[in-house]
Parts: sequence; structure tokens; C-alpha cells
Amino acid sequence: MKVCVIYGSESGTSERGIRGIVKKWQEKNGSKFVVGGIMEGCAAAEVGLAALAETYDMLVVATSSNGEGDPPYNFHAFLKALYAAQDEGGEPLKGVGHAVLGFGCSHFDTFQNCPRLTDKLLGELGSTRVAPRAEVDEIDQEGGDAAKAKWSDAVYAVLTSSVPAKAACAWTTPGDTQGGNQ
Repeated sequence: MKVCVIYGSESGTSERGIRGIVKKWQEKNGSKFVVGGIMEGCAAAEVGLAALAETYDMLVVATSSNGEGDPPYNFHAFLKALYAAQDEGGEPLKGVGHAVLGFGCSHFDTFQNCPRLTDKLLGELGSTRVAPRAEVDEIDQEGGDAAKAKWSDAVYAVLTSSVPAKAACAWTTPGDTQGGNQ
């Protein structure tokens, strides 16, 4: 299995987080999968969705929201490419799996806006969600670390499995826990 890791990060938290996870995966991997690239969302947009689908079996995405729920500067072009593909119709990512790790701060009303939209659009474009999205809240260090670890283990299990991945859940999982809503 060939994996592409795509990140969007304004402050570097998403990038550091996903690079740390990938490093741990590679240390225990045993060559069951290959990380073919770790790139900013803008670089992934330049590659193009069709080329990503032809080259990789899995897209692992880590991103945050910035400002009023906007994508980070280095992820904007990727999100724009997802929206453009949605407007064109079809499923350019059919046959590819994906997993999304979201970073943010629940102090903001737009908490996890970009990760949630990314997860939703990837699925609508034909990709299979292989693990529930994890939503890391910088206000809750302990809970964020636990969410990252649980997500990392779930994605690693898929990457090292000999059984084809099945859809794990709807993009709405996990539900919005901000303000007590679930």
C-alpha cells in the first residue's frame, strides 16, 4: 500500500503532529506500506486529485482551521481543488482510502471547520473513510493526546492489514461536542 500524507498548518502544529505519527508508524512498520510523500495541501493540489488517486492507495490528511474556519494558507489550494472536483461531479478519488486528523481550539465557533469539510468532500469524491476523524482540541492536552493516539492506532491497523479497508463511518463522526451538542 502506498500512502500520501497531506497537511495544512498555520502554526506548525498539524505538521509536527502528523510527522510525529508517521515517524512512529515507520519505526514499527515492517514494510507493509510505503509513505510515498508528505506534502502541504498546496503541493497536493498541484499534483492533482486524479494523479493522487493513480499514485496512492491512501490519503492521510492532517489540518486545522484558521481565522473564521478557513483552511490554513498552505492547505487552501487543496480544499479549493476538492470543491472544484465536487462542482464537476464524479468520483475522482474512487478506490482511494482516507483518514483525517483535525487540529484546532474549541474556543472558536468554527472549531474543526476545515477538517470536517475536508473529510466530507473526500468521501463525496469517492474516497473511502477508513477511520473516524479525530478532532484534537489544543485546550485539552490530555484528551488531544488520547484522540491522536486512538486515531493513529486505527489508521495504522488499516495500513498494515491484508484485508481491504471498508468504510468506517459517516463524515459526521465524531459529532459536534462543542457546547454540549453530540
